[in-house]
Amino acid sequence: MSRTQAPSRSSDRSVLFADEQAASMARTQGLRPGGVEPHRERHTTGIVRKPPPRAEVRSSLALDSAAVRIIEALVAAGVDTFFGIPGGPAAPLFEALRIVPNARLVESRHESSAAFAAATFQRATGRVPALLVTAGPGLTNALTGVVSAHLERVPMLVISGDVAWASRGGRLAQDSGPEGIAAEQIFAACTRATVRVARPESAATQALAALQAAVDPLTPGPALLIVPIDRAFAPAPPVLTRAPALRSTLPAAEVDVLQAAQMLAGASRPLLVLGGATRAHAGVLRHLIDVLNVPFVTTPRAKGVISETHPRSLRNGGMAASLWARRYTAEPIDVALVLGSDLDDSSMGATPYLGAGGALIHVDIDPNVFRRNLPTALPVIADLGDFAQKLYDVVLAHGLHHPEGKSLMRAVRAASPFDVPCFATDDGYPIAPQRAIADLEQAAGEDARFISDIGEHMLFALHYLTVRDPDAFHIQLNLGSMGSGIAGAIGLAVADRTRRVVCICGDGGMQMAGMELLVAVRERLPIVYAVFNDGRYNMVHHGMRQIFGSAAAWDTPPIDFRAWAGSIGVPSAIIDSPGQIDAVLLDRLLDRGGPGVLDIRIDRDQRIRGGGRVEALQHMSMLQSGAGE
Repeated sequence: MSRTQAPSRSSDRSVLFADEQAASMARTQGLRPGGVEPHRERHTTGIVRKPPPRAEVRSSLALDSAAVRIIEALVAAGVDTFFGIPGGPAAPLFEALRIVPNARLVESRHESSAAFAAATFQRATGRVPALLVTAGPGLTNALTGVVSAHLERVPMLVISGDVAWASRGGRLAQDSGPEGIAAEQIFAACTRATVRVARPESAATQALAALQAAVDPLTPGPALLIVPIDRAFAPAPPVLTRAPALRSTLPAAEVDVLQAAQMLAGASRPLLVLGGATRAHAGVLRHLIDVLNVPFVTTPRAKGVISETHPRSLRNGGMAASLWARRYTAEPIDVALVLGSDLDDSSMGATPYLGAGGALIHVDIDPNVFRRNLPTALPVIADLGDFAQKLYDVVLAHGLHHPEGKSLMRAVRAASPFDVPCFATDDGYPIAPQRAIADLEQAAGEDARFISDIGEHMLFALHYLTVRDPDAFHIQLNLGSMGSGIAGAIGLAVADRTRRVVCICGDGGMQMAGMELLVAVRERLPIVYAVFNDGRYNMVHHGMRQIFGSAAAWDTPPIDFRAWAGSIGVPSAIIDSPGQIDAVLLDRLLDRGGPGVLDIRIDRDQRIRGGGRVEALQHMSMLQSGAGE
């Protein structure tokens, strides 16, 4: 498909809002346009919610029930934000959420989406969320999102209701116990603990025990608490609640730190690789990079941990790697320091972080990541922040900064880091994905946060988007589930309703998880869903064709996401040409507080050369075959 200059069109084609359609629908439903509730203030870039005065809450659920005690204990421990969907066996827990002060529920459209939203909420706030689901399908629907949180090391408390199977003894639908779906076994591999409430008297303390397992800094991740409905209704005493105790950090050994500093200082071509687990340590890492004087890359999950405009940044390595990273790693790296990455195929891709005979220093709290994909000369089990601080101190104390860092960077950065150097001024028609990224970045403003879903659009976001802040870009890539970014945008916006969120997603992901838009409508969240509409599973299409020489179309009938958004009262616009996305447009989309939808009709034949999943898998396959020889 060749690209041309945009044909002449009517002046209003580029910005087609659904305002009148939304207003008509709203009138038929007795709502204000867009479903805006009267007690919420309207702003251009965000929404400040003014909840109505709390009325006296009436409920037949006893205030001394175990369900209430559980929610009270969690709120007192700092877990006050719950994501989930109500259902029969979990009914008393959801009712407890309604009547316990300071507990809030973000009601999702699918349980996996609730888990994805909870994960980004935790990443953005540092606060532990809870995922509340019902028995049977509620719990099994949540599994994909929980597995993603497990792989991302996100602390999260998963609470599931259950039928009263133990006391009844008969066969009950949605039984999650040992004679039903055996939930503990299903979730055992992806949770830090699985706790079933056996006695209502201890329900709250069991909830706190599960929370403690989830936040353990050495093994953070989801923990599962199962509450049978008969236990939830039964009376229970109050408990004295304290915030969960954190174990002490795992300190780095001084001898390992000194050896790492000496190896980097003496290297001919050193490299620092920052993985996703370094997000919480951006401050000390900035200081460390300045004194090391060593070029660094970030893996896709770490994009923006240190500004990509930093003078020693090679931007991103691994999948969709920058040309700076590719050029630098094309010559063998003799010493690499990897912090907080498992070095999977998306993290490494076609940017080999270690040359033949080179030495790898690998630092992580999880020893399972060592030596899996690369030989490791110095494995260090340590807290990343502690290691980085000690390395900084040692480099300063002994003068072990690298003498040639600037010259190494100068040679690599002489040319553009981008596959298409002039992508921001590409005026071809239809709009190129990389030009859409440039327009979105320019229009969104410096305070905006971006999140990417999974698909071909993700590669363009990773490659072309310039991120300057550790909280400005998010992705859930370890499982790589489509829909994770669409739902994750909810959690990101709930975490801070004053900052605009731009979700870069595809039409395939929207078909899977698009109804989470209803959550953003109800919560009035300032999210712009930028749908890269190419009419097919584009990553699959190009990947299959690359492997097999030809491929099925993997396409769908044309979808008008502007019309779809309008059907639920969401302002939207069709984009097919460069320059149509600007700050005025985004302000107008979010004039009611949010959300808004951009239906971006991209040129689907545009690709990033050598930066996709197929290349990463092929590279890792070659590594594996070489390792076995």
